Amino acid sequence: MSGATVSPLSLAVQLLTLWQSLVHGGSFTDMRNWDFLVLLGLALQPAMLSALTEDPVSTPTEQQLRGLDESEAATLISKLKDAQGKLRAGEFQSFQLISGSIAAYEMTKVSPRDAFLQVSFEEVWEIERIPTDNRLWQPFKLAYAPDGLGQLYWDIEVVLGANGQIERVMMIYKPPAPF
Repeated sequence: MSGATVSPLSLAVQLLTLWQSLVHGGSFTDMRNWDFLVLLGLALQPAMLSALTEDPVSTPTEQQLRGLDESEAATLISKLKDAQGKLRAGEFQSFQLISGSIAAYEMTKVSPRDAFLQVSFEEVWEIERIPTDNRLWQPFKLAYAPDGLGQLYWDIEVVLGANGQIERVMMIYKPPAPF
């Protein structure tokens, strides 16, 4: 093929010719048909590349709930925000608070208490009830991405006790899954 450009009109004419030849029993043994297909692929390449550069993950407009309803999720978020408020006010809180990250990340320099207080629980985008056989402990998994989806995020496990009180909050700051 020479480096000549093809006008949209000649491309349309070639496409119509190819279609007619295929409808009337033609085959792709003719080299012109293969040239046309290569040319068509090259013409569509910018459109395909621009589609690949689009952000593949859109931010959910509402919380993603798994295994619980909106009122249960709201109650859980309320308990966490209440615990944050009490910690800020200096009140004693008896639940376990654990946080960590990959050693190279800056978040390892932040104390578990400070990390917990930085989380905007109203912006948690996913809440899941984790099935358990233990009636005394009910774990939940929350996902909070402070910088948006596709970025580092907090994977948070909250365990409620038999009376619905917070027993443990374990937070891991980590990269998203690679897909």
